[in-house]
Amino acid sequence: MVDENDYLEAVNHAIETKKQYLTNSLEKESQLLLSRIGEEDWTEADRTKQYEENVLPFWAKFKYVPKRFWFELSGSRDHLMDPRFLPDDLYYNEIVPYLNNGLQRYGLVNKSYYDYIFSDVKRPKTVALKIEGTYCDEKRNIISPEEMIGRCRERNGLLFIKVSSESHSGEGITPFTPSVYSDAEIKKLFEKAGPSFIIQERIRQHQILDRLNPLSVCTIRVLSLLMDNKVYIASYVIRIGGPDKLFVAENDGGLYSEILKDYRLHSRMLVNTDKWIGERNGCFDDSLVIPSMEKLFDEVRRIHPRLAHFKVIGWDFTIDEAGDPVLIEYNFAPSTGSQLVSCKPFFRDMTDWILEDYFERRTWAKNHRRNILIQ
Repeated sequence: MVDENDYLEAVNHAIETKKQYLTNSLEKESQLLLSRIGEEDWTEADRTKQYEENVLPFWAKFKYVPKRFWFELSGSRDHLMDPRFLPDDLYYNEIVPYLNNGLQRYGLVNKSYYDYIFSDVKRPKTVALKIEGTYCDEKRNIISPEEMIGRCRERNGLLFIKVSSESHSGEGITPFTPSVYSDAEIKKLFEKAGPSFIIQERIRQHQILDRLNPLSVCTIRVLSLLMDNKVYIASYVIRIGGPDKLFVAENDGGLYSEILKDYRLHSRMLVNTDKWIGERNGCFDDSLVIPSMEKLFDEVRRIHPRLAHFKVIGWDFTIDEAGDPVLIEYNFAPSTGSQLVSCKPFFRDMTDWILEDYFERRTWAKNHRRNILIQ
């Protein structure tokens, strides 16, 4: 029989093992990314000076010594190490589980239930879905696989099969046009998607976003924080799909851009998160203003409290042809990629507050549960 002390020792060991594994993976991935972006025109002397004079003194008050490459990576666009950049190992291992109750995420982030959580929010229209092996129509009435195929055939044009959970960066998305597939071929698509997926109609995006990419829907990532009974908009960037791609995906040749305060795009953009290009490459149009951003922010402020278990959320929206925000999905542990894209701290003006809270005040300490392991 295992006593409580043995159990707690095993849990703590597993937690530390998980943290070390994640740290090693994050460091390896980031070092590789940094080598691809390159630092040839950012001198070693300048990087050392910024790290020693700006970064280390800022973190010394928290008795924390972050590794330099995190700041080199996030500052690669402007050759500027903002000391408030958030190291990935600290963020994923400590900050996310501190702010967000991961025990709640498995059901709440599942796309099968978005229609209920966000019933009054514009979203891609649901055609049908499969929930752990059960085929359903858009109202969650049980139907047969053949009826699901029939519901797809009732729609004209492109549809998307999306895996319901545990997917990101375009993984688990299959576009298909029912009229060009046989029933047997569509059944194979269903089988490939696994036990849980949702089928949705294509979003008709705003004409301004169409100018960026007319084939795939541009995704606006908004980071929000729920602190002291108020929702703050921390940061926002845009993801533009690659040429000839039907949806945004990782390493598809697409662009990432910071959205500036006047909602125009930055003149330098990131391709595949590993190469900076500028306006000379023809991707920059200073007359283009992303529409309805204030409307989008208002929507995020309205709906974040529904998910108050999560103090930090990364929302993926687009703007439709009517100028309305359309929620695509939300992320329980949003990537710090927006920090790299914008060359600004992940939490922007809220960074000091969050770090002081984590290291000193411990406002959310009750959420920092011992069974964090299963997050």
